[in-house]
Amino acid sequence: MRRGLGLTGPGRVILTQDEDGIRITTADQALRRIRALAAPFAQGRASVVDEFLAERRAEAAREEGGEADAGHD
Repeated sequence: MRRGLGLTGPGRVILTQDEDGIRITTADQALRRIRALAAPFAQGRASVVDEFLAERRAEAAREEGGEADAGHD
């Protein structure tokens, strides 16, 4: 079964039960499914990580500008 799932060596699997029986998936397969399900809700939006990095860069630029102004009293 592990070979069929592409697991070589230790690896996590997720067991879920629904009305059709028990499903065995790898953590990677589950993550891909979650991303596919969430994709329609995220269209047109930058990733949360990209948004965070843009905010941090803007904040750093403001801080650098404030420090430059502070040095010219």
